[in-house]
Amino acid sequence: MSKLRMPYQCLQRSGNLLVAARGSSIDSFSLQDYSLLSTWRFPPAQEPSNGRTSQEPTNKLPAENSESSVDIAVGAASSPPAKRRKLSDSEGSQKPGDEGKGKKKANNRSDAVASGLDAPAITALAATKGGRHVIAATNEDKSIRVFEHVFKQDGTHQLRSLSQRIMPKRPCALALTEDDATIIAADKFGDVYSLPLLFSESENQTAANGSSPSSQASGTTAPKPFVPAASDLTVHSQRNLKALENQKRQTNQPPEKSEPTFEHKLLLGHVSMLTDVVRVSFQGRSYIISADRDEHIRVSRGIPQAHIIEGFCLGHTEFVSRLCVPDERSNLLISGGGDDYLFVWNWLSGTLVSKVDLKAAVEVVMRDLETENHSSGPADHVKVAVSGISHVRLPGENGVEDIIIAISEGVPALFVFLLTPESHLNHIQTIRLPGNALAVVSISSTSSSTPSNDIVVSIDSIHKPGSTTDRRSDTDEPVDPLRLYRFQGRELVPVSTLQSGDGDEALENENQPGRLTNLLYNLENLRKRDGEAKEVE
Repeated sequence: MSKLRMPYQCLQRSGNLLVAARGSSIDSFSLQDYSLLSTWRFPPAQEPSNGRTSQEPTNKLPAENSESSVDIAVGAASSPPAKRRKLSDSEGSQKPGDEGKGKKKANNRSDAVASGLDAPAITALAATKGGRHVIAATNEDKSIRVFEHVFKQDGTHQLRSLSQRIMPKRPCALALTEDDATIIAADKFGDVYSLPLLFSESENQTAANGSSPSSQASGTTAPKPFVPAASDLTVHSQRNLKALENQKRQTNQPPEKSEPTFEHKLLLGHVSMLTDVVRVSFQGRSYIISADRDEHIRVSRGIPQAHIIEGFCLGHTEFVSRLCVPDERSNLLISGGGDDYLFVWNWLSGTLVSKVDLKAAVEVVMRDLETENHSSGPADHVKVAVSGISHVRLPGENGVEDIIIAISEGVPALFVFLLTPESHLNHIQTIRLPGNALAVVSISSTSSSTPSNDIVVSIDSIHKPGSTTDRRSDTDEPVDPLRLYRFQGRELVPVSTLQSGDGDEALENENQPGRLTNLLYNLENLRKRDGEAKEVE
């Protein structure tokens, strides 16, 4: 098989730019002509010195390679080493004669983000409204990174790394406050934290308990003198007295784990794995809406009262994976996940306004695909796992119309819906794609003489359409990983493909397809299996 290139797993608009994460690198595109401006690549691993790590962002443009190093403030001494994964029975771990003994169901949730890349893969992107800063989350090292767009005098562009902060748990979703000064980060263990966008290294000098600057930078407390719990008055036997003397010779004990020393605050928590979080302003007040694996959508007040629950949107019977609040109609929330439907909520009252059958549209695509491939499957094999929801406003005959675009994991199609004034979703179009849709972002441009409403979609160029495990063969036609679509009236039509990066994020571990699958397709792992408890409303 030829050397494969990583597709883009995350897309995000950042002002007049589009940022796209491919493996552990980030490409930046101009929205004027969709040309590639620069590429930021993950720096090589280096040993930290006094809590400072040299990081040099590299770039597609030759002029960028002479940038000086950028300091990173970290919350741990170094990233944890890669964990060894126990092989399942199918991978040869079962001993002869052990058939039927102690078998366990295969479960790849523990390595759901293990991509097989040399550096941690980017799993979430966010950007400030002005477009100056980009925030990225990497699960494998539990980090949140902040970048800045820099345009140089010679006209070249660079995405400069400003800071890296290692969180207590793996972050999975990002949002920003109204003033773009605070990051809202949700992690897989159900907690939502706030931390300032811009990090000052002097924060490390304010740690409690009198810890030294070096220990503050590493996120650990200074060693404390070891004091045995026993004493000469409580120990009597000769053997125990000798053991007590040995314990007294120990002057230090291993450093204790501690919370990161940079500024961060716990806002709220779920009792289940968090999947998405959005911040919304309505009638002059700020709210945080969060979703989890246990079918819950929770509405909380904004900072600093995020611990106060305003209500819940209850009605999903499977995990909730994506949330979307339409612009100019911020009283509505569109949600999707493992259910067969897209839901429309009045989120402040917790009322389900309407829902539309998404599975029916997905089944049409998958049935056509099976016909083209001369294959067949069981009628009930199609499952929905919403991996993206995007909103765009279009000029219509009777004013502005709201359009919702949804994608489902492992399905090579875009599903286009009209959000009516009555808050109903009407299916108006299905766009077939040459590969599975991985991410989608809407881009409205009013800077030119002819305003446009574009959709950029990331396409899986590695797996076969409709499959999350089978790879394309050498004889298959190559697929461009980014495609541009534009609305003509209500109809979405293809425009062009986008030039991707030079692709040094090639897959070196081609013999480990399951690891790449876990990076690109991990939502189905959220679906509860037989025997797991479900919420009963």
